[in-house]
Amino acid sequence: MSPTELSTVTVMEDMTNLGRHALKGEKVTFDARVNSISTAGAAGQLVLGLRVQQALLRAIVSSHDIGEAAWDKARKLTPESIVRVAGPIRLLHGEKASHDTDTAYAVEVTSLTVIGQASPNLPSFHRSSSSTSPPLALETRLDNRILDVRNAATGAIFKLHSGMCQLIVEFLCSHGFHWIHTPRIISATISGDNEYFSLPYFGREAWLAQSSQHHKQMALSMDMERVFEIGPVFRAEVKSSASARHMTEFTVLDIGMAFRDDYREVMGLIEEMLVFVFRGLQERRQYRQLIEVARGLYPSAGRFRVGLDEQGRVPRVSFLEAKRILREELGVETDDGKNFTDQEEAALGRHFRASSHLGQTDIFTIDQYPASMRQFNSKASAEGPGLSNAWDTVVGGREICSGSHRINSYDELCEAMRNNPCGPPLDPDAQKWQAYLTAFKAGMPQHGGCGLGVNRLLQGFLGLDDVREVTLFPRDVNRMAP
Repeated sequence: MSPTELSTVTVMEDMTNLGRHALKGEKVTFDARVNSISTAGAAGQLVLGLRVQQALLRAIVSSHDIGEAAWDKARKLTPESIVRVAGPIRLLHGEKASHDTDTAYAVEVTSLTVIGQASPNLPSFHRSSSSTSPPLALETRLDNRILDVRNAATGAIFKLHSGMCQLIVEFLCSHGFHWIHTPRIISATISGDNEYFSLPYFGREAWLAQSSQHHKQMALSMDMERVFEIGPVFRAEVKSSASARHMTEFTVLDIGMAFRDDYREVMGLIEEMLVFVFRGLQERRQYRQLIEVARGLYPSAGRFRVGLDEQGRVPRVSFLEAKRILREELGVETDDGKNFTDQEEAALGRHFRASSHLGQTDIFTIDQYPASMRQFNSKASAEGPGLSNAWDTVVGGREICSGSHRINSYDELCEAMRNNPCGPPLDPDAQKWQAYLTAFKAGMPQHGGCGLGVNRLLQGFLGLDDVREVTLFPRDVNRMAP
């Protein structure tokens, strides 16, 4: 009988397939990491605890079964080494290996090849699902990120991150969006903004982009109509040294879209995308399995609520109504002239989750922000003086998306720059703005867009405390490695 080849994906995603081979005692071949090594058993025998993603197996290795050369290598194995084993597999029927309480299968090894030998004395980051010990500190895990992500629960987070991005692309491309790529090296910044990273550029000064908004608008002026981009942006956030929601490099989904009648067409489509993504993560089998694995380290995973209003959309409130809720219903002192604090966003998040008339939801939108809290190119609102057609979407009690109806008139934009409501005046005649303003001189459609923090989006969905938990290689004031 030829051995059955088991891929990593097969073992990870379809344990019933492994069980089917075990019930028949069939021979299998697969690659695995060494989780533990024991000499318990007869002389000339090793018991290996093997790990394939979250699947744990016991491997019985005997010198007379695998040959002298392979046995010599097996005796030198270290935890985290990669081996290829072959042999008949059986179900343990309640029998457990002392070193791996989650082990359900045993393999009688007839062939063993060492694929990658690990150095001895590496720190251990593997946790079984039955472990009651507290997780290691995040800084320790980040210092040892490679080993940390081998933990099935941690690794599941980044597979969910991949799945989330795939769902975003699936939705946007099915709604007529074009995926574009814009530069991260830029030649113009807003005076007074000290959060740009500067860099020398062939004798000139350049900066790393905080957003792709301006180039995204240029693409809309090229009659591309609907565009998006997923990529890194950079911000010299000093507060990232102590903040659980800020980093100096992070991934943003930037969306730009022409609309026909009302900017809420843009807002509605972005909300529809978010509902599609959350439901995809909750309902599609491959992502449900990953969420289950993630619960081994993150118990809050999988509890996210998507509640919709009577119109079947994400619940919305105005900025001033949200402030009223904080004051009158939640007893929080708040200033209508200031943006929401982290604590206020969290309080609103708890309120929307608990309130049946608001949808009992972990996602909602706050619309009609004061113009003083938005960039110069946000369109003034007709609904009240000092307001703008701008919104934030809150997920899991944290703002993850800021968007607005952008000014499309060249003359109106120049005037808005001179009378900048959220900062010092900008000179539309300055050379550094000409490339951007050319898109408006050439005729710009009515449009809106948003910037959405991809890392924060997953953080909010999983209910995690620190955005670095969902960032593979985070960067902040204190961290530039690994």
